[in-house]
Amino acid sequence: MTTQSLLRFLTPADISDRPFAHIAATGVLAPERYEALQASFPSLGKMAGGTVPAMENAALRLSSKAVLKDSTIAAAWRDFFDYHSSAAFWRDIVALLGDRLRAAHPGLEQRIGKPLADFTVGRRGERGPADIRLECQFVVNTPQQHVSSVKTAHVDKRETVFAGLFYMRVPGDDTPGGDLDLYRWKRDPRFLRYRMILPRDVAPVGSIPYGANNFACFVNSPLAVHGVSPRLPTTHVRRYINLVAEVPFHLFKTPLISLPAAITHWKDLRAVGWRKYG
Repeated sequence: MTTQSLLRFLTPADISDRPFAHIAATGVLAPERYEALQASFPSLGKMAGGTVPAMENAALRLSSKAVLKDSTIAAAWRDFFDYHSSAAFWRDIVALLGDRLRAAHPGLEQRIGKPLADFTVGRRGERGPADIRLECQFVVNTPQQHVSSVKTAHVDKRETVFAGLFYMRVPGDDTPGGDLDLYRWKRDPRFLRYRMILPRDVAPVGSIPYGANNFACFVNSPLAVHGVSPRLPTTHVRRYINLVAEVPFHLFKTPLISLPAAITHWKDLRAVGWRKYG
């Protein structure tokens, strides 16, 4: 079957700008296509490299570079990864979110020296020149015995232009949590170690459910604060596909919190797991 783009039925009318440019969609793939893919999602053992992971609620990943050369992964998945890390998919992104990308990063086209749609594209981890690199990766969060969030309020790396999450919840998993929480700043942005955020500095404005065949994507910027709601103890993994587009330089500045403020808010530092998520 021909690969179906995750963006194929989305239009600029689907974009919400509150609190930052993003899209939340359900049923993005045809049911039969989704079922075939979810049934052949790599096992936890495969994701962990054949070992039993010791850490609970840890993130395990398989990159597009690894997937595309692994014949043990279903051909349908390799086709999916090939498309969603290609120049064709970058053009899909630009057609859908180009105006928001330009608004968030007005100097990007000038810095590269060409329109967004003309950027040369490479896969992350591969050699050769490219204006932008795409990643499509399997991600699994391991089972957990305690209530925890795999990622609290943060912004993505300063090189990241676009990010997407295609959820593939395990059939029968009714564990609460694991949703994508969206936040707004209550003050001018300030950061710990460039990405982390004090909980008191932001306020939640909504969430995108972690559900089968659900898709979320957004334009990354200092305003694109998001996190994962805590999951309750569970024997189920949390599964999704992570999509990334990034440039080879920093797109924006992330003003750092002062040392006195960091010391004053040490309880907040512990709440965001600063040692783990830096």
